Amino acid sequence: MKKNQKYTAEEMNLAIELWKESGLSQKKYCAHHHIAFSTFRYWQKKYLKEKRTPNTKPSRQFLTIDVPAVVDMAMPIPGEEYITIIYPNGVQVNCPVNINHEQLRSLIKL
Repeated sequence: MKKNQKYTAEEMNLAIELWKESGLSQKKYCAHHHIAFSTFRYWQKKYLKEKRTPNTKPSRQFLTIDVPAVVDMAMPIPGEEYITIIYPNGVQVNCPVNINHEQLRSLIKL
């Protein structure tokens, strides 16, 4: 890529798509194609903004999970073992140690 050259939106988007298919890290892809990393990141930001639809919700949101039985996890049962998940915002969730792995994964993967 040449210095001070103007690129069309199609060229920028194509570079992002080719990078995704390449399997290379962004920095390696940029070095191989002589693209400034900061320029590539700018292109990527524009690409993601363009691909986002108005109905797209932010990626960080609460997830709905189905719990088979109503359990009051606020008050652990004496003698029972629990796993405590503490989120960065201070929210604390107590789960029985025999919780379904998929349910536990969904709580951790926020």
